[in-house]
Amino acid sequence: MQKAGDYLFEEVRVTESSSPDFILNGEKVDIWNTELKNYHSRSIMDYVRENLLKYEKKGKDPFFEIIGKEQEKEMLKNALMSGSNILFKGMKGYGKTTFSKSISKLLPEKLLAVKGCKIHDDPANPVCFSCKKLIMEENEVELTWVGRKWVRILGDPMMTTRQLIGGLSIQKIREGFDIDSPEVFTPGRILKAHRGIAYIDELGAIPSAMQTLLHELLEEKQITTPEGDIIPMKIDTLFIASTNPANYRGTSDIKEPLMDRMEEIFIGPPDMLEEEIQIGLKNMTLQNGGCSIPEWHLRTIARAVRLARMKDGKIASRIGVEPSCRATIKIFDHVKASAMRKGRKAVMLKDYGERYINIKLGLRSRMELEFEESDTKDEVIEGLMEESLNRTSVEIYSKIPKEIFGGMMEELSSLGNGAIDVEKVKIPSDFLNLIAFLEKLTSNRNEYLSALEITLESLRRCTGLVVKVDSGKYEYAGERRV
Repeated sequence: MQKAGDYLFEEVRVTESSSPDFILNGEKVDIWNTELKNYHSRSIMDYVRENLLKYEKKGKDPFFEIIGKEQEKEMLKNALMSGSNILFKGMKGYGKTTFSKSISKLLPEKLLAVKGCKIHDDPANPVCFSCKKLIMEENEVELTWVGRKWVRILGDPMMTTRQLIGGLSIQKIREGFDIDSPEVFTPGRILKAHRGIAYIDELGAIPSAMQTLLHELLEEKQITTPEGDIIPMKIDTLFIASTNPANYRGTSDIKEPLMDRMEEIFIGPPDMLEEEIQIGLKNMTLQNGGCSIPEWHLRTIARAVRLARMKDGKIASRIGVEPSCRATIKIFDHVKASAMRKGRKAVMLKDYGERYINIKLGLRSRMELEFEESDTKDEVIEGLMEESLNRTSVEIYSKIPKEIFGGMMEELSSLGNGAIDVEKVKIPSDFLNLIAFLEKLTSNRNEYLSALEITLESLRRCTGLVVKVDSGKYEYAGERRV
């Protein structure tokens, strides 16, 4: 029998004829039979390709969680089929991590692993010290099932070799283990991604020395520590990373040899307003609650965030760091939270808060102005909201059919006997023109008052026939008291 030192640095593969007895759930099993043979001995990329082709054959999108981004999805599928490592590049908050997580469904739901192994080693092709020793020297080896592995490694300028790769366990040495014993080595996070996905979040923030180690990992499937020690673990992992543009704060250039081992896919903001809205709704915390956000408010909020990204615009030109989709998501949450607290069935303009404080709550921490900018951040946000509301008002006003406009204005002039308090007013059933238009905006009766409010706001902004006398209160201009 070989000594441990003879095979720790060698590839170990066992076959049906040379393997120890494997025990699963207390029973001896044949891992090469039809039932179990698909759960070991294959590389992670083999599983990824197989499952990707299954989606292709069924005509289904394997990345259905991602809204839009069809070109990026196509690039990703080709990169995965060719066995490439992936680098998602783009500003924060546009779905780089979501893309990474969506790839994990291409991994097998479960795999057979050596029980007790710190990196869930393959029983037929072990790579860690302990498992090589166990399988080569023992007559029986216990197995267990492990689920999909998606290991997130946060990019950190202070990251150490021990955190990324691993190191010696002082505790094990104190317990009496020899310094060269397999049990003494504790794997770091990159090794714990063995037989799964290693996702490095913000690769550009990792020190250059650590990037050098990753270069060797991608090329040789092994790592040499800065001290020159080779970690003889040929780990099997799909390496995925994300990074912000190099000029973004806290982000450095990625070393060229490392970049050469990855396929770069740029992830930018949603292409369409409708996609921004879908992303916002899908990722909200307040998915339920008996309160809705009408379409006009969804469009107003999402458009304001998108206006902040349009560098050719007068307002956005003042913004140095643009808000991401997270701003849209959180503002949806904030306005809905306000409406729920007030017992409303649908979001109203009041839920934006006085001087748009609830909009500011979602935007202040997610955008930065240029250093030379004299305007305050709040003033810029107010400008974004005013511009967005103006555009929404034009959309609403353009929907009023010409043939009912006059009749609707007559009905509005007598609604509320003066000032119209939107939340308290009752629309008479014989106001056929007004009701017809509100039904055109929404079929949900819980949104009627919100629809009435945005109609009055649109008339105010587009025609001047209606004036706002207080928060939530409007007055027909022809009837306004002096």
